Amino acid sequence: MYRANNPHTAALNFNPPYTPVGKRRWIFPAEGGIDSSPAIYNGVIYVGCDDGFVYAVDQRNGSMIWRSSIGAKVKSSPAVDHGIVVVGAEDNNFYALDAGAGKQLWKFACGDRVSSSPTTNEDVVYFGSWDKNIYAVDIHSGQMKWKFATEGRVITSPAYDKGMVFAGSHDGCMYAINKDDGSLKWKYKTGNIIMASPMVMGGLVYFGSWDHTFYAVDENTGKTVWTYKGTENYSIAAAGAEGKVFAGNDDLKMYCLNATTGKLLWKTPINSMNPLLSSPPIIGGGLLFMGSTDGNLYMLDTRNGAIKWKYKTQRPIVSSPAIGDKGVCVGSQDGNLYFIE
Repeated sequence: MYRANNPHTAALNFNPPYTPVGKRRWIFPAEGGIDSSPAIYNGVIYVGCDDGFVYAVDQRNGSMIWRSSIGAKVKSSPAVDHGIVVVGAEDNNFYALDAGAGKQLWKFACGDRVSSSPTTNEDVVYFGSWDKNIYAVDIHSGQMKWKFATEGRVITSPAYDKGMVFAGSHDGCMYAINKDDGSLKWKYKTGNIIMASPMVMGGLVYFGSWDHTFYAVDENTGKTVWTYKGTENYSIAAAGAEGKVFAGNDDLKMYCLNATTGKLLWKTPINSMNPLLSSPPIIGGGLLFMGSTDGNLYMLDTRNGAIKWKYKTQRPIVSSPAIGDKGVCVGSQDGNLYFIE
């Protein structure tokens, strides 16, 4: 799923251990830009596209297994569970497809577009919509279990941990919601909209806001543990591993912070054509991978922030990379899906 796991730490290991060298294994051409982040499951890569299709691609060689017509742009990133691919679309619907053949199983109508990426847990899928709601839907039937109303668009991807669903809204609040009945446990108000999906690690919820502040909040109480002030907005989701949090700021730098105290450990400039960072990072084997609007996929050493290599695509990268078999997969707005080993 988007951000690799339910708590959205975006951290996985290469198994067996492997260090990508920045060489392309294959390229898969779609028919539109790819902002959706790929999900990799059992050797198959699932990704949405602006051409109105969801694709299933063989991880080994980049050949297409199937494509399913949604009929609208798919900015949402797929999740795969119980042999079902779930994803949102710009036609105000949320879809479930058979993972093996791409056949549509059901669709769920929302009041506005769905660019939020779903999270699944125990037969339930959680996602947000521009209609200001956070939804919990049965993954098998498409029946709604509950919805929670915010006061702004919800484009963030909900994180899940210990029976709680965490999601931010354009109303500037981060919400902690009971997964069983959709009741509110706490909400945390920031000074501007929340674009970036939350991440949960070590009992803390981490998220950035357009108020130039990155927050670490107690998972159970919603109380502030620490904050880190940036010079610009925080627009992309953070990643976490080994006591460190990796947060990108729109000052075009990736920041590595101590997860417990918020102390700055290092920062690295990332080149971008626009005054924002666009591709949320992932962590694998002590390495950080992220794309940029300059069209490059970057690999950084998590120990010191050193850029080890970058791979050039032809257009900006908004997609977050995914860790696969001996490499990483990422989509580009040039209409191609890349696997870099």
